[in-house]
Amino acid sequence: MAENKKSLLEDYGASPVPESEGKGWFGIGIVYWGIAVCLPAFLIAGMIAGPAKLGTAIGAFIVGSVVLGAIAILTGIVGGQTKLSTGLSARFTFGTIGANILQIVLFFGAWGWFGVQLGFMATGFGNGGLAFVFNGAMPGWLIIIIGGVLMTLTAMYGFKAIEKLTVIAIPLLLVVIIATIATVYGGDVTLKSVASVTGEGAMPFGVAVSVVIGSFIVGGLIAPDITRYSKGKKAAGWGMAFGMLLGFPIVLILGGIMVKGAGGEFDFSRVMLSNPSGFWVVLAVITIILAAWTTNDNNLYSGALSLNAMFPKLKKWMITIVSGAVGTILALLGINTGAGFQTFLGFLMILIPPAAGVIILDFYFFKGEANKGFDPKNLDSVPKFRVIPFIAWMVGSAFGFVIQYTPMQFTSVVALDTIIVGAVVYFIIMVATKHKISLKA
Repeated sequence: MAENKKSLLEDYGASPVPESEGKGWFGIGIVYWGIAVCLPAFLIAGMIAGPAKLGTAIGAFIVGSVVLGAIAILTGIVGGQTKLSTGLSARFTFGTIGANILQIVLFFGAWGWFGVQLGFMATGFGNGGLAFVFNGAMPGWLIIIIGGVLMTLTAMYGFKAIEKLTVIAIPLLLVVIIATIATVYGGDVTLKSVASVTGEGAMPFGVAVSVVIGSFIVGGLIAPDITRYSKGKKAAGWGMAFGMLLGFPIVLILGGIMVKGAGGEFDFSRVMLSNPSGFWVVLAVITIILAAWTTNDNNLYSGALSLNAMFPKLKKWMITIVSGAVGTILALLGINTGAGFQTFLGFLMILIPPAAGVIILDFYFFKGEANKGFDPKNLDSVPKFRVIPFIAWMVGSAFGFVIQYTPMQFTSVVALDTIIVGAVVYFIIMVATKHKISLKA
């Protein structure tokens, strides 16, 4: 019995995932569908599609998703080869000490988002969410506690539980979303009649693309946390393509169509409750819970992996329970409405992307003795600290902070700009110091 429990809780948080545990592209990709179908996705769809022409919004959704997909595929393949989490894979590039710094950032970022998403589930984007659905029958604090426990359980059992939950949840969510769309259209409200309707505050196309990219770029960068379970690099790459090039844009497009039909309302709970029948109330509850659950267990899962990589003697499931409890407390304290912590999360979004840009360059252009060829067998012999990659990461992050206050931008997407700067600086320094370019993926 003890052995069965140990096997069930084993998630290889501090070691490579065995080949025998490998999943195909569908098993990897469907988990990213689960991450994409989240409550903030409807906020993004509403911000962009609400005041804009639907065709313009859909174009922005597709272009942004293509950029995100490319990044997720590149980082996902790293996990497909190393079979290691993002934090452990980073040791090859930054050394043990440098990677530990990154893992701390990843942990607090995922931990914070867990609390934010949990708060969104309970109260939506203001006076919505399950608290609105229940009309005061269940207090928000109780919703948060119950949700925190459920999400922590699946994150505690790791990838296996997340995959099983997602395979069940995603088809149901898509059906409910499509059914909800059908309820908001009818009579004078047709897709043709609302597609060209515009309002104040419509974003320029480039800005809309930037919002799409910025909203999910960290999720694309930590793909190794999921793709380490793939059968290999091909399964990892195709899985990320399935999740990011297909799943994410479909969610945004459906959200945009829903928002246009609902007259600009992007709180999913309020749209569903425009139909007051008891059946739709039940569907609203199920949908809101699953949309938050399939995303938030991944937040907690990735955060626990980062801490487990630093402290391998600690059991990942124990770290997950403690982290879930702290994240739930943050949600109870109103982290989803706290401007100060939102700013803190913004700093994390600047710190994480350039590190990923450096890792991508290191993996695809400079495999060799310095990074041990990204061979998991050499994980214990990586350097304590690699100066050049760390400098490039810091320069990219510094640039991210600077461009918030100056017009020094390339793409108008801060996260994407920091990736470019970090990668370019790393490439230039490596070439200047006579490191051999090796184009071996």
